[in-house]
Amino acid sequence: MLIPEPIEAALNFPWHVTKGIAHLSLWPVRAIMQTPDMPITHKPKDGESVYDIAEPMLDIASIIYYYTELRSETKNRLMKYAEKFNLSTKQIDDIRNAIAFTETSLEALKQVDQADASSSNVLADYQVSLKQLEDIKNRFNLTSGDIEVFATYFNILKEPKSAVSIKSDLLLYNDFISLAFRKSFGGSDWNVNNIVDMVNRDPKMYIKEIDDDFVDKSFAKFINGMDSELVYAIFVSPENKRVTVAFRGSVNANDWIANTYNGGVMTDFKLPGYTSEEAEHSDTRKSYGRVHEGFYNYLFGKTAKGANGSYKSKSEEIMGLLVDLFDKECKGYSLFVTGHSLGGSMSTMFAARAATFGQFGKVTNVSFASPYCGDQGFRDHFYELEQKNLIRHIRFSNEEDVVPLIPFVAPNGLAPVEMYKHTGMNIRMYNASQLLFPKCRLFYPKMGSLSNEVRNAILNNVPMGLSVGVISKHLCPEYCSRLESSSEELKKISVEGLYEDADITGFSTDVVVKK
Repeated sequence: MLIPEPIEAALNFPWHVTKGIAHLSLWPVRAIMQTPDMPITHKPKDGESVYDIAEPMLDIASIIYYYTELRSETKNRLMKYAEKFNLSTKQIDDIRNAIAFTETSLEALKQVDQADASSSNVLADYQVSLKQLEDIKNRFNLTSGDIEVFATYFNILKEPKSAVSIKSDLLLYNDFISLAFRKSFGGSDWNVNNIVDMVNRDPKMYIKEIDDDFVDKSFAKFINGMDSELVYAIFVSPENKRVTVAFRGSVNANDWIANTYNGGVMTDFKLPGYTSEEAEHSDTRKSYGRVHEGFYNYLFGKTAKGANGSYKSKSEEIMGLLVDLFDKECKGYSLFVTGHSLGGSMSTMFAARAATFGQFGKVTNVSFASPYCGDQGFRDHFYELEQKNLIRHIRFSNEEDVVPLIPFVAPNGLAPVEMYKHTGMNIRMYNASQLLFPKCRLFYPKMGSLSNEVRNAILNNVPMGLSVGVISKHLCPEYCSRLESSSEELKKISVEGLYEDADITGFSTDVVVKK
């Protein structure tokens, strides 16, 4: 349950004042260590500031929650409607195919020139499609109204899907989504505005692929087994020549925090992910550090049997789709990966997978509210990829969002505990009501700098992240609000400018990689 904002602000005020005074008192130390809140010398190149990159990524990371919920509720309605007629899955597919044939035939008929010699063939196809649809109605005792209902559900679930069509679906069928979900995830207007922004940036944007077939709303189930599977979508922006893989986070924030903290056991970060039993038995894969075991299995482990009979991991399924996409309709595009919360961790591990073998040139990862996902070995691998210009990672976190601060340590039986480490450029954003704090600050695990490591540990830990109303600070609407509040500062800096500054990173990036 979310606490009303005025009450939350009043309860947090004493703690905010205390932290603000402590922050101010450390100013001389920061000055001596030359660690300003935000660098001011890295002007954006080619108009692409950190804000320019982050804003569309956060819209995508946010809308995937709402859109997949609409799809989930549509599937539920479809199955309930089909039960009225005792229809099997095969019979539902027959209806789907008949409707699709009629729609495509009608569209072809509208496009054909009556003087064209092929017009008679197109007309004949349309007449055949109408007869098939009539046969379907008679076979399953359906009315024209029933066909319209099925057609509505099938059209919502259609892939690929343009951003314009998604916008229309959210406006027309918003009531399919429960009121509780809408309130928890920003409300109808806020989500519709996100998709409107996406359409305004690129009217030709579309979702090429979306995988939400095995969805369960409780994070607790996937962490302990295979009752739920990872949800992702592949967005294509022709205007920006950008392909974005977006991972959805958990929709149950309370389960998310509890299970992430308690289930932080690590495993080897072996690449590539699961492909087959044969490959698993003769495992020669290299390990690139260690990562959260639950997260790794979720993305890189064996999946439930798919429609094609494959158990291939989601990571390798996505890689196959991307290779095909970049070879054909998206030649010369850039690869971006994003996600919020659990989706943020998935995005970081997948970005490392996509960059490790150099198949896509430079991979840009923009994550929001991501918990820890790997150890120092994983971070070292990230350093190597960053120095080779194969990956860029901007990790956004909110002050007093506890999720990016857990699980900071992994139990390891009788052996010494394993410590989690974050990767990438961290933009930490503050609530505008917090006195004596900047709007945002930059943190990076500077290579070889003990003082930097100490500074980051002091300012980024669970006690510092605790507050009244911790859940609200983790949700996408608050991230959007703070991103907008920090826009002036973030428009002054660029991703490449940050990475080219050895004073920030502790290394130089000399290798040039083609986009």
